[in-house]
Amino acid sequence: MSAALALSLEAPRTETSAAPHRPHALHAADRTWPETNCYVDLWIELLHLRGLSPEAMLGFTLRQDFEGDQFTFFKPKPADLEALYGLEILELALYETLEGHSLVQAARGLPVLVEVDAFYLPDTAGTTYGREASKTTIAILSLDPETRFLDYLHNAGRFQLAGADYDGIFAKGRLLPYAEFVKPCGPALTGSALTDAALALLRRHRAYAPKHNPVTAFREALAAKPDAFVQRQLSAFHSYAFNTTRQLGANFELLGSHLAWLTAQGAGSFGEAAEAATRLAQEAKAFQFQLARAFARGKLAGLPERLAAAEATYAAVFAALDRALAAG
Repeated sequence: MSAALALSLEAPRTETSAAPHRPHALHAADRTWPETNCYVDLWIELLHLRGLSPEAMLGFTLRQDFEGDQFTFFKPKPADLEALYGLEILELALYETLEGHSLVQAARGLPVLVEVDAFYLPDTAGTTYGREASKTTIAILSLDPETRFLDYLHNAGRFQLAGADYDGIFAKGRLLPYAEFVKPCGPALTGSALTDAALALLRRHRAYAPKHNPVTAFREALAAKPDAFVQRQLSAFHSYAFNTTRQLGANFELLGSHLAWLTAQGAGSFGEAAEAATRLAQEAKAFQFQLARAFARGKLAGLPERLAAAEATYAAVFAALDRALAAG
């Protein structure tokens, strides 16, 4: 085993259950979308915890599309994570208990990624904690069955839970969840090698980006809905906004950060495209407020047309990106 791989394997062990954790800058409070979705946020913090640069992996955001009723729930590609960071995602077979298998993997220094019920996650206090069932993904870093203590990553931070919440996460008698674990398979790239690989992935993802403007498709889908769509309970607004405006806005804010990072690394002049992507993130947030007002008044009239700016900005992102890629 190489020294780099051994260090990567041991990295999580340097953290204790009480270790302070400062979220990555991609989760700064002053961002338009401080949180994106549970899976991407988890990977940002998991890489950050290992001392790696999550900005390098974000080229996959180019491939987001409108899927008829929602924007793509964007996730990093496993092949990208392996190529950039030497990390592979393996399925964890749960032939016994989730708790027992998690204990084995945590002892090896390997985070376990598992879908759990946010009803038992204290970090969701004020939303789902103790209120309602909601699936989300966490990374289990360590656990102690005797004291019923769990140390985990979720969304933009690192947290701990214990007692009844621990019992809830590992409740027996339920259908076993899907679980994975993260295993180093080689050294992480650094310096120019990391930059070059990230740029190559950006070019690849550009080739697989949607052929048609997904914001246009979103506008058309919204225009086809009756007023009854916005006359439902507030919970319907939150669910719809999370899967449309938030996924769109958060995706493109991360793309802007990725392009700014590439520019700072000397990989090209992506400033114009980064600015346009960031603007699209802001326009998606503004539209989310307009969507909320439509739910409040129970009328859709005039709302789809308010996507015109975001529609044009999406086109501007790719036009600027293509010019920068051609110049490089």
